[in-house]
Amino acid sequence: QGQGILRSGSVPPSPPAAFAMTAPGGGDGGGGTAASSSSPASPLACASSSSSPSSASPLPAWLTSPPGRPAVLAALGANCAVFALWQLARRGSAPAWLPRALGEHAMCSHANVRRGRVHTLLTSTFSHHAAGHFAVNTYGLAVFGNVAAEVLSARELGVLLVYGGGAASLCHIVCHPRNPVLGASGMLMGLVAANGLIDPQHRFTMILPVPGLTFSMLQVADLCFVANFAGFFILRRWLGPVAWAAHVGGTAAGLGFACGNWLSGDRRFASPWQVHVDNFTMDWLRTAASMEAGVDKISSMIAGRRGDE
Repeated sequence: QGQGILRSGSVPPSPPAAFAMTAPGGGDGGGGTAASSSSPASPLACASSSSSPSSASPLPAWLTSPPGRPAVLAALGANCAVFALWQLARRGSAPAWLPRALGEHAMCSHANVRRGRVHTLLTSTFSHHAAGHFAVNTYGLAVFGNVAAEVLSARELGVLLVYGGGAASLCHIVCHPRNPVLGASGMLMGLVAANGLIDPQHRFTMILPVPGLTFSMLQVADLCFVANFAGFFILRRWLGPVAWAAHVGGTAAGLGFACGNWLSGDRRFASPWQVHVDNFTMDWLRTAASMEAGVDKISSMIAGRRGDE
C-alpha cells in the first residue's frame, strides 16, 4: 500500500469469461485520498429496482443505489460509532466501564476468544482507537466498497465483509496468540481481493505523487496480494506493528468468496486465470505509459518554476 492521492473512475469491465489491520500501537501502510465517480453501466451490473409504485423503496435513492450501498454505509457507520466510543473512553469524564467494555468486546485476542467472546472476531474489525488508522481504513472501505456495491447486493457484500473480517482476525490470533488486534484492514484486503475478480477494469488515477499514473482494480488486487504475503513471510521482521497475518487471512477469504462464486457459475465473477491472461500485459503497458507521461509533467512543472526564478 503506497502513499498517494488517487481518484477513482470506472470503465466497462471485461466480461468474466475473457490501502491494513494493525495491532494496537501500529499504523497501516500508506494511504491516499480518492474521489469516486459513478461508473457507466457494465455487463456485470446488477439490475436496477423496479420502477412500479408498489415496489418503490421508501428510502432515498442514494441509500439504495447502487444495490450494495447499504452494506457499505453500515460498515462505515459501525467504524465511526466504535471510533467515537474509543475517543470518549480516553476522556477523564468517560464512564469507568467503557474502556473495559471496549477492551473486552472491541478487540480480538486469543484470551478473549477463549473466554467465549467469539463475536470479537468480527466486532474488532470495526474498531480503531488511533485517528490515522481509522481514517485510512474507513476511506479504503468507502472507495473499494463502492466498487463492489455496483455489482453485489447488500446481502452479498455484507457476507463478503463478514468473511474477510472474521478470517483476518482468526488468522492473526492463530499466528500471534499473545497479541490483540483491531482494525478494518483485514476486511479491506478481502474486499480488494474480491474486487479484482468483480470489476477488474475499474480504473484508479493517481493525482500525487505521480499525476496521471493509472492502475486497474486487478493490478491493485495483485499488488496487495504480493505485498501482504511478502510482508507476512519477509517484512514483518522490520514492520512488526502491521498485522500481516490478518492481511493474509482477509485476502484469502476475499479470494475464496470470489472464486467460490465463479466456480458455482456466477458470471459476475471473472476466472482468476483468464482475467490475468486477458488483461495483465495491457494493464501494465498502460501503467508504464501513464508513468512516463506523469514524470514528463512533473519535469515540465519543475522546469517552468526554475524558469520563473
